[in-house]
Amino acid sequence: MNNSYLRWGIAAGASAAFVLPAANAGAAGGETEVTVIHANDIHSSIEDMGKLAGYIDEKKAESDHVVFVSPGDIFSGDPVVDLQDGAPMVDLMNDVGLETMTIGNHEFDYGQEVFARNEADSDFTWISANTSVEDSSIPIEEPAAYDEINVNGIDIALLGLTQAPPGTAPDGIEGLSFDNNYAGVAESYETLGENADLFIALTHIGYSEDEQLAEDVDFFDAIIGGHTHTVLEEPAVVNGTPIAQAGSSLDFIGEMTFTLDDETGEVTNTEGQLHDIESIEAMNEDVQAKADDYIAEADELLGEVIGETNTGLSRDSRYEEDAPLGNFWTDSMRYTTDTDVAVYNNGGLRAGIEPGEITARDIYSIEPFGNNIVEMNMTGEALEDVIEQSYNRSEQVDLQTSGLNYTIYTTEDGTFNGAGLTIDGEPVESTETYSVALPNFLADGGDGYNFEGEIIQPDAGLVTNSMITYAEFLMETEGAVDYETEGRIALEVGEPAIEEPEAPVENVTKECIIDEVHELVPNGNPNKNDSGFNRGQLISILQKYKNGKDVEVPAAAEPAKECIDQAQAE
Repeated sequence: MNNSYLRWGIAAGASAAFVLPAANAGAAGGETEVTVIHANDIHSSIEDMGKLAGYIDEKKAESDHVVFVSPGDIFSGDPVVDLQDGAPMVDLMNDVGLETMTIGNHEFDYGQEVFARNEADSDFTWISANTSVEDSSIPIEEPAAYDEINVNGIDIALLGLTQAPPGTAPDGIEGLSFDNNYAGVAESYETLGENADLFIALTHIGYSEDEQLAEDVDFFDAIIGGHTHTVLEEPAVVNGTPIAQAGSSLDFIGEMTFTLDDETGEVTNTEGQLHDIESIEAMNEDVQAKADDYIAEADELLGEVIGETNTGLSRDSRYEEDAPLGNFWTDSMRYTTDTDVAVYNNGGLRAGIEPGEITARDIYSIEPFGNNIVEMNMTGEALEDVIEQSYNRSEQVDLQTSGLNYTIYTTEDGTFNGAGLTIDGEPVESTETYSVALPNFLADGGDGYNFEGEIIQPDAGLVTNSMITYAEFLMETEGAVDYETEGRIALEVGEPAIEEPEAPVENVTKECIIDEVHELVPNGNPNKNDSGFNRGQLISILQKYKNGKDVEVPAAAEPAKECIDQAQAE
């Protein structure tokens, strides 16, 4: 059904942000209010599950028409849940009363076997209209495109749309295909709205894509989205369609209330609110007790102090230069593998670490994906290609490094214009081979990367273990895990300096012997040069050296000797 009147209110108790007048007022008569509570990108945050459940309980006590839905990404982000492959979150969502969840990209993070198990254990429906199973041998079954919920006589249709392709490890989505024509997919299900009192797009495609979807189709009563962690303090109405998103990590509970005219079935009013979780006083004690039990189970392991940092390990500068967290992270990988280079993608740096004690929980929180380290041999040319790929993804720094320093050069309009790479201070040689440590996410082609080379160790241990080991090493040797931005990475407008090759020596005797000797002994006087020989003596020694004789060349004539060596090598 289409909205004829829209009003949005932001934050708990806040007044409406704006009012969009209706073209036609609702018909006189009875009305029914339907409340849709939503939370996107929870990312394994369970500390406030009791508040979420309590708030839903309160709303259901006030009304017969309340439903709780999620636009996806309930997993990945906290080790309490992630170390058990999401099982605590599924258990808690069942207790809270989640009805429907759109599949988010991080639902695939634990692998396909776990995906299938978590879905089977869920009392709620997983939906995605643009996800298809291409390989019937994989454990994931074709997901439902939509869900139809009857809430005490009110029919709600929810269409799921997933980021295409999902940002996750490639092996998690092997055998699946994803349609990125979101509007086209939606249009093929338009008739769902004809038999429903409410037709909602429950999306995990990001706010800008939600805006585009609203521009392209006008038959949804609302788009409730996720993926970009957007806090819509002033929610959008695009092409007559309200778009809601409630941040991430259960910092907010989203709420939309639709008023339906009982006679016409039209949506006469839509209100949207965000409730800061800290302002919620309601509490479901049973759900919170279960969440606390899960947290307590992990506390003994995760509470172990493994180090201390005075500087903190910030990721804030990662898109412009090397970040302190990225430097520590990649140094730890290179320390445990003894490779020439280590790299890690910015998207994997999930959070920074504040100054103070570093616990195992901190390490698992900043790397919740369980990546292992892959060791590869790569040519300098392949490394150069990867750096170019990294910039062209989004015209910013995307790879943190250890051992490898690089400068990306761009034109004034931001177009890639070359890169300068050094390893241990020496320019990277295109034909040389270097050992590289990287996460399996990148080695498998995650984020569209192509790390071309020979895998020499497919599993060199968990990234989290490397960070813990390295932090303990730094505590023993340095007394703290302190890092700053070090100038490993830079973006500059310009172009790389090109070193002109030296012209080949054509006449060895003249250029390497006679000319060099005349420069060393300007006037032929042996007392006025450092060699102790006159010109004739030096020329004779160098000629013998040139012809392969076993002679001792004076140290002062070393430039001539090097010239001969280089010329003969050519």
